[in-house]
Amino acid sequence: MCSLFRRFGLFLILPLVFGLTFSVAAFSQNRILGGKVTNDKGETVVNCKIQILGVGSKRELTTKTDKKGEWIYMNIPTGTYNVVARADGYSPGFQANVQPGLSYTAVNITLTPGDPNQKLAFELTPEEQEKLRKEMEKQKERGKMAGEIKAAFEAGLALSGQGKYAEAIVEFNKALEKAPDEVYVLANLADAYFKNGQNQEALDTYQKAIALKPDDAALVTNQGVVLGKMGKTEESKAAFQKAASLDPGAAAQNFYNLGATMVNSGQAKDAAEAFRQAIKADASYAEAYYQLGLCLSGDPGTIGEALQMLQKYLSIGKDPTNLEVAKQLIATLKK
Repeated sequence: MCSLFRRFGLFLILPLVFGLTFSVAAFSQNRILGGKVTNDKGETVVNCKIQILGVGSKRELTTKTDKKGEWIYMNIPTGTYNVVARADGYSPGFQANVQPGLSYTAVNITLTPGDPNQKLAFELTPEEQEKLRKEMEKQKERGKMAGEIKAAFEAGLALSGQGKYAEAIVEFNKALEKAPDEVYVLANLADAYFKNGQNQEALDTYQKAIALKPDDAALVTNQGVVLGKMGKTEESKAAFQKAASLDPGAAAQNFYNLGATMVNSGQAKDAAEAFRQAIKADASYAEAYYQLGLCLSGDPGTIGEALQMLQKYLSIGKDPTNLEVAKQLIATLKK
């Protein structure tokens, strides 16, 4: 009888154990995730796709937000999840490593404008992760290099401002070693060379800068100044004319520079024409009137025009020395 009882007891106990096991399995499913999706302005985002992605597994559960921007997903298996929200016009938002509790767990997400197809870090393949890692290392190195370039460049500017052009040249070249195609570094290096009396080096450096930025009128203007200083009159003239065509707003200055180059090379007639072009481009360009008056004063046939230009300068000129010269020259020409 005892043995019979034991047998029946065994049969009675086994269903209980099985029932208990079934009950625990069902209870473990009763996990709920939900929340609300808003944008960076606090507005609700409707019809937003919600992905509940298992961490370390291929499990993926999906749903969408309703008219209130809210969502809910029930009976989620035990585990750790990344919850991702995607909507048109927004970069994906997420919460990582969410572990649903035995009841409701809130996951609220805010979206910002951007590309909804952008991949998140945990969505990348191992190959993509490695590529991203290498790119981040490159960016870090570029950031470090940018700091070194900036330091050398600013040191060069400071030295140039103090008139220490030889020292400035050293600093600008340090910057160029790390950024050989940086136009602004090249331009300032060329200027330091020019002010240090190294005209050929200045010209070569301006040419490198212009090759990188051929439509920069200021670079071409400076190239023209260097060429004029070197006595390369025709090349200087071509540079100033090109600069004037590239930037009509600065045409007066370029024609004035051209006129100055012609004066220095003894070509008074061509210089006078350049100064006329400067005045045509800017009728208030006082120094162009002064220089034109000087050019015309040496020819008996143009003394009348010279007087007109010098009188105009007296009315708008600002340079005390030039004003005095203009007065004396007018008095001489009238005799």
